[in-house]
Amino acid sequence: MANIYKNANFDLNSTSVIDVYTCPSNSRAIIQNIHAANVGGGNTEIKAFLYDNSATTAFQFAEHTVNSGDSKSISDGSIVLEENDKLQLQAATADIFEGTCAILEINRD
Repeated sequence: MANIYKNANFDLNSTSVIDVYTCPSNSRAIIQNIHAANVGGGNTEIKAFLYDNSATTAFQFAEHTVNSGDSKSISDGSIVLEENDKLQLQAATADIFEGTCAILEINRD
């Protein structure tokens, strides 16, 4: 079993839900932080979802308004992903948010 520390960087260039990270089928993962920067103009919302592969359903766990030129930690705590689960983000306005996620991936091989 190996612990792998990773970053998953993102640039939300549309208003669609975007897959930022997918947990491998041989692993579990802990999303330790999701940090988003509003690099565009205006105050706008960002939403975070956990797509539960076993339930084939996305569950929203965060929603924040981030002011122009500001940044924010989107998750209020750690998020656990099981095999093939996904971290997804959605911006209310395209080309506003960039950021990174700090992830601990626990590989069972």
